Amino acid sequence: MSASNDKFYEKKNDSASEEFTKESREVRHIDNVVENVNAKLANPLAGLSRDQLIADASKFVHSHGLGHLEEEFQKGALIAQDPSAFESLSLLTDEDRNVLRREVTHKWDQPMTLYWLVIMCSLGAAVQGMDQSAINGANLFFAPQFGIDPTSSSRNSWIFGLVNSAPYLCCGLIGCWLSAPLNKYFGRRGTIFIAATLSFLTCIWQGLTNTWWHLFIARFVLGFGIGPKSATVPVYAAECTPPAIRGALVMMWQMWTAFGIMIGNVCDIAFFHVPDKPGITGLNWRLMLSSAGIPALVIMSQVWFCPESPRWLISKGRYDKAYESLLRLRHSPVQAARDLYYIHVLLEAEAEIMTGRNRFLELFTVPR
Repeated sequence: MSASNDKFYEKKNDSASEEFTKESREVRHIDNVVENVNAKLANPLAGLSRDQLIADASKFVHSHGLGHLEEEFQKGALIAQDPSAFESLSLLTDEDRNVLRREVTHKWDQPMTLYWLVIMCSLGAAVQGMDQSAINGANLFFAPQFGIDPTSSSRNSWIFGLVNSAPYLCCGLIGCWLSAPLNKYFGRRGTIFIAATLSFLTCIWQGLTNTWWHLFIARFVLGFGIGPKSATVPVYAAECTPPAIRGALVMMWQMWTAFGIMIGNVCDIAFFHVPDKPGITGLNWRLMLSSAGIPALVIMSQVWFCPESPRWLISKGRYDKAYESLLRLRHSPVQAARDLYYIHVLLEAEAEIMTGRNRFLELFTVPR
């Protein structure tokens, strides 16, 4: 009986060992795939010879209508392959090296156009925060006025909650899903402009409502401004800023959203004691909700003065416009050429990696 049990457990252990080995091979295969993808995206230019890089850069400029910038892009390609090795590149002039040195030693020395873009992105985050918090003070006044005091009945409590959550209901159902098509057809600036316009108009609209369901509709439409804006502004900032300060500027979205939440509460306090005027009931809460539209109006009027995302322009084949955009966002042509060429090869690498793959299915099939 004992010998029989020993054989049974040996067989069972062997089977378990084979299964474990198979799983280990599968895990290693997945890890290797992920490592290969990451390596490909980490630097698509790694391993290319100097002559090959120069030849590829020359081919690139002539195929995209930038032939008059051949020398700049040859330099840019060499720098993009190894940004730290620029001191040893014979093609570079002393002026080029000085610019690249300063880029390392003074990473916050950037063109004013870039900082103006950052201010617009920060203001977009502040609008996001104000859209979220301006309702807090208004809750004290519009609910009794519209007959939906949440303390009076369970039904009113549900309606009150529905009115408050309307923008996020819209974001989840429709608003956020519109981000991709809006960005595809209108670009980063266009999407931000549309979202800011909707935020401005709906903030004013909220202040003009006279029933709870009308306020619900206005706040629901506000979600069309909140969703695409929250998805686009950080991406726009990331695609326009140089790597050395990209992380800090993209994370500013969180800081300025929090700042906007604070300003929204400050506006609630500022308008709390505003008395009604003849023919206007609830002027204080109407001003609270409308106040969030003011920074959105500033974004609407200023975002078109910022350059478009070079990455988006390249994705549309508009390389000349992408180079013009980078010239406004960088101090020198060699930096613009370097970043444009590197964005180009990254997009090519991403397209190659994504061929035949379904990104939606990979949410469930690829461990992350």
